[in-house]
Amino acid sequence: MSRGGGHVAASRMSVWAGVAALSVALVGCAPASETDPTPSASVSTAPSPDATSDGPPVTDPPVDEIDLDALVCTDLLDLAVAQAQFGADAQFIAELGPGEFAGIMAGPVAENALSEATQQIGCIWGIPQSDGAFTVVVAALPQASRDTLTTALGSSVFTGTLIGSAPAYTWERDDALGMFTTVYAFASPLWVTVTGSGTTSSQTEITGDVLNHLRTIYPSLGN
Repeated sequence: MSRGGGHVAASRMSVWAGVAALSVALVGCAPASETDPTPSASVSTAPSPDATSDGPPVTDPPVDEIDLDALVCTDLLDLAVAQAQFGADAQFIAELGPGEFAGIMAGPVAENALSEATQQIGCIWGIPQSDGAFTVVVAALPQASRDTLTTALGSSVFTGTLIGSAPAYTWERDDALGMFTTVYAFASPLWVTVTGSGTTSSQTEITGDVLNHLRTIYPSLGN
C-alpha cells in the first residue's frame, strides 16, 4: 500500500495546512526551559500486573504481529462517528505520507516518541476547503519510548483519564481558529493520537472509536 501518494487534492492541501499551522504554533508555545507544555497536573498510568496474583500474566502482543502497513485509514474510524462529532460535511481527506508527520505532536517529547515508533499510520479527517480538521495517528512504540512520554505527560498540562480501559491524556485549548484538542491514548504497544479542531468530548469519542477498531483487529492489545 502506498503511504505517500503522488497526487494531492486541493482540499487535502487546504485542510492539512490548517492542521500543520496549528500544530507548529502549538509546539512553539512551550518555554525553551521545558520539554513539553507547561506542567499543571499529574496522573499515574495503569498499574503493572501483580506477579503474585492468581490470574494469568498479562502480556502485550508482539510488535511483529502488528502490521499497520496493512491498514487503511477507513479501518480506523467510522465516517458516521467523525460526522457525529465534527459535522455532516466531515469526510476522510487523506493518509499522511512519510514526510508529513513532523509538527503534529504537542511538544518535543511526543515528537521524539513518534520518531522512535517502529510503525505508524496517519490520517486527516475534516471539512474540505476549510481549516476544520483533525489528524489520527496510530504508532507502535517501544516500551521505553512510551515510558518516557507518559512520564512527561504526567507533569504537563495534559489531564490524565481513561477511555474505556485505555490510559489517556487530553489537552484542550482555545486557539485563534476555535477549540483545539489533543488526545493521546495507549493500547500497548500502540499509541493513538487524535489532534485538531474540536473539544475534549468530541476528540475523546473519536479516540474511543479508533481504539475499538484497533482492538477488533488486534484482540490481544494491552493498555
